[in-house]
Amino acid sequence: MSNLPAWPAKLTREQQRSVKQRGKDFDAALKAKARHTGWRFARGEIFRQKGDWFINVMPSLLWERGAIVRMMVKPMALDPLFWDVVGLSGNEALPLSFRASGAWVLRPPSIDEPIALVASEVELLAAEILDWSNRRAQTVLQNTSLRSMLAELPDEQELRGQHRALAICLNIMMNDLDAANILCEVNDPTPHPLMRDAGGFTTHNSDGSISTFLEQARDWIARKRLNELRAV
Repeated sequence: MSNLPAWPAKLTREQQRSVKQRGKDFDAALKAKARHTGWRFARGEIFRQKGDWFINVMPSLLWERGAIVRMMVKPMALDPLFWDVVGLSGNEALPLSFRASGAWVLRPPSIDEPIALVASEVELLAAEILDWSNRRAQTVLQNTSLRSMLAELPDEQELRGQHRALAICLNIMMNDLDAANILCEVNDPTPHPLMRDAGGFTTHNSDGSISTFLEQARDWIARKRLNELRAV
């Protein structure tokens, strides 16, 4: 990506004002073009539900021309499972946009790509981004599954933070509770939960204690197994 338009090391005040206004104009253009297409717009991003999948596209304008776009795709059932594990099932009632920008959501690795590197007009850039989003989403959804998402993550020894939480939830969705439970166990000698790998999330409980996502997931799996035994 060495040929991408490079931002100046320092912007003048006039350039700063111009960049700010251009960003506003671009957002307005993207919002207008997304209307009635199935895509929704919020906070500079477009997103949609496509069957059982959630798709989020995050464009970032480059200097004077072109853009970098980041597409994230995840199952619609992923965040509700995560919320159930951490005790936030009420989040299911929040707008669809929360799955893109919320603080308590899982974010699989994104697909990053530069596009429209010769386009400078915001109207043209918005149209190019919407066209790219439609074409890329179709291709990605044809080749994405729970198993392929797991395969794209680091090996177990390298899984850290949200990537570990994502892997745990994907394994649960594939009904592999054994694999999910193994990922909840991390040999980390750090005594304080805020300093060790917590699976990307920690919950401050009403009694003053702190629960890591890994601890919550382990307890959730134990409850699920117990409920399944009772149902037999």
